Amino acid sequence: MISTYNLDKIKFSTDAATFEKAVELYEKGKITQFKEGIGGCFAVVLGTKPYRVSVDARRYGYGNCECYLGQNDTLCKHMVALAIRVATGGRPLSDEDKRPVSRPTCSGRLGMLRPRPLIT
Repeated sequence: MISTYNLDKIKFSTDAATFEKAVELYEKGKITQFKEGIGGCFAVVLGTKPYRVSVDARRYGYGNCECYLGQNDTLCKHMVALAIRVATGGRPLSDEDKRPVSRPTCSGRLGMLRPRPLIT
């Protein structure tokens, strides 16, 4: 399954505390029973107890988790951890990958902006 998000998009759209906790879950191998499905991925994430978690292939914030936050429609660390697994394909994270984004930074790339609508 090909997702439309990557690790940078997850980092930029998740608060630092949630991202750091999700990275810890991911690195400690707490994402188990990982399965790809039509339009999303599913897993059991081992937190305080095992939680069944799903994330959408296009928007990782669209998903479900059995934890308290997930049941109250709040993006939780379990969903973010599963999204990290989807975005990275299960590969180990570098130190740069683990660093949350606290503010936007310039890439240093120069180029021309193309005139196109912001919303399609």
